[in-house]
Amino acid sequence: MPFVPLLRAPLIIVVITIIMCIPNAATRHMNGAAIIGRCAHFSIQAGTAITFDGVETNVACGSVGVAPGTSITGISVLVDKNLFEMMNNDIHSKSFENKFLQTTEDFFRSKEFPVIESNDKLLEYLKMVAEYFNYEIIQARTYLEKKSTLSTLIFLAETIFFPTDILNIIVEKLQLLVSDENNYQELTMLFEPIHKSPEFKNEFLKLIETHVYQKAIESISDDLINHPLSYIETILNIHAKYLKLIEKIFVRDQSFDKGYAKFINQNPVSKRISITMTLAEILARYCDTLLTKGNKAVKNDDWNEKLDNIMIIFSYLNDKDVFMKFYQKMLRKRLIDQLSVSESYEETLILEFKKKCGYEYTSKLEQMMKDIRLSEDLTKQYRTHQKNTHGNEINFFSVMVLSSNCWLFSQPSDIILPIEFKTIYDNFTTFYLSKHTGRKLTLLHQYSKGELQINFTTKKHRVQVSTYQMMILLLFNQELILTFEQIQDKTQICSELLLEILSGLLKSKLLITNDSLTSNSRIKLAQNFVRPNEQKDESHLMKTTIDEHQMVIQAALVRIMKQERTLKHSLLIQQVIQQFTSNFKPDISSIKKYIEILIEKEYFRRDSKDKDTLHYLA
Repeated sequence: MPFVPLLRAPLIIVVITIIMCIPNAATRHMNGAAIIGRCAHFSIQAGTAITFDGVETNVACGSVGVAPGTSITGISVLVDKNLFEMMNNDIHSKSFENKFLQTTEDFFRSKEFPVIESNDKLLEYLKMVAEYFNYEIIQARTYLEKKSTLSTLIFLAETIFFPTDILNIIVEKLQLLVSDENNYQELTMLFEPIHKSPEFKNEFLKLIETHVYQKAIESISDDLINHPLSYIETILNIHAKYLKLIEKIFVRDQSFDKGYAKFINQNPVSKRISITMTLAEILARYCDTLLTKGNKAVKNDDWNEKLDNIMIIFSYLNDKDVFMKFYQKMLRKRLIDQLSVSESYEETLILEFKKKCGYEYTSKLEQMMKDIRLSEDLTKQYRTHQKNTHGNEINFFSVMVLSSNCWLFSQPSDIILPIEFKTIYDNFTTFYLSKHTGRKLTLLHQYSKGELQINFTTKKHRVQVSTYQMMILLLFNQELILTFEQIQDKTQICSELLLEILSGLLKSKLLITNDSLTSNSRIKLAQNFVRPNEQKDESHLMKTTIDEHQMVIQAALVRIMKQERTLKHSLLIQQVIQQFTSNFKPDISSIKKYIEILIEKEYFRRDSKDKDTLHYLA
């Protein structure tokens, strides 16, 4: 069976052609049986021994072409497949691959390459190498069946084209260019011809990884660790800067991801200042800041952008399990305290986490959101029930019934509930269990809260308090003065926690004591209680009034002096007081201070001979 070789250095391309005759009558003997047919080629089983007119031939596989009238006999032979492949590989290696690789090496060793003396020569060298390199890879992938031969060919080409001395020169040049962020055009020119070389590409990607990591560290200041919003936005800016640059010049590659992921997960800032705050916690705090009502909460128009930012950092995060523990804890607080800026935003973010990590990752978060929705419906049902059954509306009442396996609550301590609170709780429990048999309700008083109206002050106040605070304050409906021991006895709150709660009530000025708080203290209501917000309002109002007085007094001083042109200091003060007597009485020391300010601003000047005389400056 003839072979037609097509030689074009450095590749030897072999095309195998099977010559067959025109179909005609032929006698075929397979396993001793003569078969008559008109087709002159047929397929046989691998390993079958066949005889062409008495000459035995072993055929591996494939089609056999014979002349019309040829007598063929065959005997089936079983050959081990692995043994056959080993023989085939050995033949390929000895008969083809070794000679092929040697011919390739000899061809390129005979070529003359430019000496690398400058950047231009380096670029010329790389372009020439790239031309040969690309041609070899394309031809090998097209004609070579064995992938091992292609791998060996690439390794051989790298050995020939990039010996150690040239490799060091190019890597050193690349390192300088990577560091120069203002001159990436030349870097692009060098990268283009060598990016198909595995060895060079790996070297280059290591440089990119190191550069991104170092630049990212330099961009983070130590104080950002305590400001999650600023910290995350800073590392997002770093991500955007280098990603855009690398995608534009080199196309997106894992080298950037590796360098960036290494930077954000190692958190070098926390190491520098010895604060053990991981990226998982910082990202959870960032989400909490955006999703909690307040000045820093996300605005409607910004949510989609913030959501994308969260998921960018989340995708690089290694400790996603640690992040979820922080996130779940902060979500619990937002939902229980009703501080979430938007239920829709919460659910959208949970859905993104689910897409990234699967159902199990977010199952508890989804159940928490479901509990809140069901609780809202349950509250409405109970209010309707109370109105229809007892004829009273309890719009002040709301309840959250939460699944114990999702919310991770600590077990509440045993306390004595005030009768006002216990009645409401017992009524709701009866209603709930009538609808859901086999369930148990546990009151989590440590997370509950309510409103109290203060009636002992001249001005009525409403204050929001925790269940513990409510229990203590309601005791003063029976007695005006209570000792620490009496309060503890009536509530059964443990001493340590009671001290903490009473300290908060004393700080808010709702309760007072004559000495420092101890277990022997006597505590009573503060008759002159003023809400902190009102104190702030009064303080703000006073400051505003003082500022307004300063403005009108200075304006009056300028107006009087502009009219009089020259005036004694004492007379100027007297005229100002007369102008404002009907509205307020200006303080003389303040007027004198404002006069000095206007002199400094060069509205007035003192007479050089008489310091008590003032002149107006036009």
